[in-house]
Amino acid sequence: MPHPFFLAKRPWSKYKDSILRFYLEPYIAKVAKLKKPILIVDCFAGCGAFGDGEPGSPLIIAPLVKTWAEKGVNVRDEFIEADADNFQSLKKCLQPYADFVTTHHGSFEAHLPGLAQRAKDNTVFLYVDPYTVKGLVFDRMKAVYDQIHRTRASVELLLNFNAGTFMRWALAALKRQGEVMREDESEVDFLADDPAERVEMTELDSIAGGDYWRGIAELSTAGFPEKVALFTDRYRHCLLRSFTYAASYEVKDKYEHRLPKYALIFCTRHPDGVELMNDAMCNARQAFLGSQFRTNSLFDMTPDEEVSDTGQLKNDLRGYLADGRMTREGLRHRALLQNFCRFHTKDVNRAIGELLKAGVLFSNTGKTKVNDKVVLSAISFGQK
Repeated sequence: MPHPFFLAKRPWSKYKDSILRFYLEPYIAKVAKLKKPILIVDCFAGCGAFGDGEPGSPLIIAPLVKTWAEKGVNVRDEFIEADADNFQSLKKCLQPYADFVTTHHGSFEAHLPGLAQRAKDNTVFLYVDPYTVKGLVFDRMKAVYDQIHRTRASVELLLNFNAGTFMRWALAALKRQGEVMREDESEVDFLADDPAERVEMTELDSIAGGDYWRGIAELSTAGFPEKVALFTDRYRHCLLRSFTYAASYEVKDKYEHRLPKYALIFCTRHPDGVELMNDAMCNARQAFLGSQFRTNSLFDMTPDEEVSDTGQLKNDLRGYLADGRMTREGLRHRALLQNFCRFHTKDVNRAIGELLKAGVLFSNTGKTKVNDKVVLSAISFGQK
């Protein structure tokens, strides 16, 4: 019988899957230009579908791969699942896509060596979405990221990390359980992992990729939500050992919640990947805000802090150029990383254009209409 986690799809899982949908379409179109085979790997695939009929990630990925493959793009996907019952359900769900997919029974860890080998000839997108935090052993995953890197292959990672569950275990291990408030508990997703389980500190070290979590958990000046956010950020920084860029986005059930259900962490070695994922997450965020504050409402009730502040963006852009010059592309990438999931790529380009027209920024061509390779400055190029 499939794991109880898959009996029904939760609203925040739908939100997460919408990001996957928004991203994969432009991702495949982009990397297809590299003229290398494309491999998309769902590393914890589950059942394929939920008990309530909602599609899981395999039924989001497989139809998209089929569509692009039928257009002549060399793209395939692989699905890995360790649980025997889940795997049987997965194979049944994916039967209509058998010509384009491969299913593997076994653990993610067991299939890492073969995955690294196939990366020699493929561009790779890893979707790592375990229903238990214990499936994420940092050093073992880092090994495959680094092996793929040594092949000089393109690799990107979208990782679903339940930092709230991890911090709950961390506080229990340090005998500080009382710092988790009751209202916080209701906002963390405990359906797959038992929050009352005692997890040894050495196991927590292996998940986190170090013991830095201990200092965060012991902070007397931070509450539980703040500790979750601090841990997520440090974990993201650990991934920069293997990737050039890493950004995170919190998925909540409701806007007013202080704690995310999950943190989605995206890693890439190419700035174009940052832009594609940023725009995908912006699209998903706008859909989420629309469903909560605009749908079936006469007025737009979106909170002021969620309305994109282009004035602040322009100030930031000027600040980034205070110490030197950048191409428009470099300036935009910095803005997106500093404001991840706050502005679309087109919004940043528009803000740069308006600053050029206003004479606040300057281009080395002297023109206000520029492309990505034009160099920009906060000081006129005629001045010293």
